[in-house]
This record gives sequence, C-alpha cells and structure tokens, in this order.
Amino acid sequence: MQAMRFATFALSHAAIGLASLPAFAQTTTVNYTMSIAGLPIGSATMAMTPNGASTAVAISGSAGGPLQIGRMNATAVIGQGRVTAQSNAGSGKDASSASLSSQGSAGASSFTYAGVNGRGPAKLTMAMAGGRVTALEQQIPDNPKAVRVPVTDAHKAGVTDPLMALAQVVKPGGMLRPEGVCGKSHQVFTGVARFSLAGTAPQESPAVKGMPEGYRAVACRVTMTPIAGHRIDKGNAAQARTAAVTFAVSGEKAVLWSLSVPVAIGSFALTAKDLN
Repeated sequence: MQAMRFATFALSHAAIGLASLPAFAQTTTVNYTMSIAGLPIGSATMAMTPNGASTAVAISGSAGGPLQIGRMNATAVIGQGRVTAQSNAGSGKDASSASLSSQGSAGASSFTYAGVNGRGPAKLTMAMAGGRVTALEQQIPDNPKAVRVPVTDAHKAGVTDPLMALAQVVKPGGMLRPEGVCGKSHQVFTGVARFSLAGTAPQESPAVKGMPEGYRAVACRVTMTPIAGHRIDKGNAAQARTAAVTFAVSGEKAVLWSLSVPVAIGSFALTAKDLN
C-alpha cells in the first residue's frame, strides 16, 4: 500500500493542470495498465479537462493481485489559488474516502481534510504563513500499535501543504511542465507527517515504444523520503521510495507516460497503452 500511495501521489502530482490552454480545450484521456514484476494486475484511466482558468483531473482504476487495492477513483480541480480533491478506494472494511481543499499560495494557505477509513472518521484543518504552520487542529484516529517518528515544531517550518505542492507543478495557462516535477524539490507537511519529494534533472530522449508519433520522452527519477510522522514499526514504511517517471511531450502538451516504483516483490508499474 505504501507503494500505491506513492504511485497515486506521483500520478496526481504529474496529472494536475495538463492541457488547459485554449488550443487544447478538450478532454485528454490516457489509459494505463498496472503490473507488478511484469505481471498485469489492473488498469487505470486519467482524464484531464480544462475549464477556463481551472483544470479538472479524474483518475479511476482497479487492481487485484498482491496489492488487493480494489477500485479507486480520485478527482482534483486546480484553479487560481484554490485546489480541491476527492478520492475513494477499496471496498468493505478496507474502503476509504477523503475530501481535501486548499486555498492561497505555496507556503501561505488554508488546508482542510475530511476522510473515513477502517479506523473511523478523521478531520484536519491547518493554516500556513511564510512556509510555517501557524494553526493546526486534527481529530485523526490512529492504530494503537503504531509507533511513529515524532513531529516537532521544526518539522512544521519550510513546508507547503499537499495540494499546494501539486499546484506548484502547473505553469501559467494550466499546463504541466516535466520540469515542474523533474529537477524540483518540495517539502510537504500533511498536518500529520512531513516528507520530501525530490526529482532528478529531466533527461530527453526519442519517443519510447508505443508513444504516439510526434511525441518525445522526458524522464527523471522522483524520490519521496519520509521525515517525520510516519510509522517505524511496520515493514519498510520509513524507507525512501524512488519512482522512475517518463512523460510524453509534444510542443506545449505533456502527459504522464509511465511510472515505476519498487515494491517487495519487484516493481509496481503504471504504463500508458493509448492517448486520446
């Protein structure tokens, strides 16, 4: 599940705001296959629809196999100074849902979260100014067996909230630049945990297998490193995760083409099979 969370965050991070200039004022859809160690386990679809100054991103998918994720749906809308997101995943006792909203700017925002999972409902409100948390209220049930790295006041400085971190990858006009992910670093505080995202410099190459004609590949590696608030009593949740990310780029238009994250039994891979 840690790998899937990373993949979902990276997928969302790469997806927000794509193709929203008037020239691309239509829905762009990418269909993906999911696999572990080369074995297919599911599929996913990402649809991006511009609407004036904002862009809506919808991600849906399902997976079985060793991840046992079930179905997943997530949506996000980025406008000028406001980002909202919703997600639903799993089924039965493993089902979870979340609603998030942030407004302001990177380092100076108000952030809210409301969600439900197997441990019950959770709520969080947070305010930031100057890259520092100035107010925080939370009611988030935790596993009684959890052992976590303590969060100090120092961990609440020099950070941005999760949604504003997503918004930072969008340049004026609502398009994604691979350079917004590759070659960039973000310090993110969720209200519960702090982690860093760091991307290596983008590397360009000819189009990879299956990429549509007229597109070129831009690739990098993005590492998510837990810093505080994460569990240290369960598996390898405290370890850094590095994803290999490839974008398909044509002129001013870019889409996420592939994402690969190491897991215990190989690599979890998300690979585009077509682009419309």
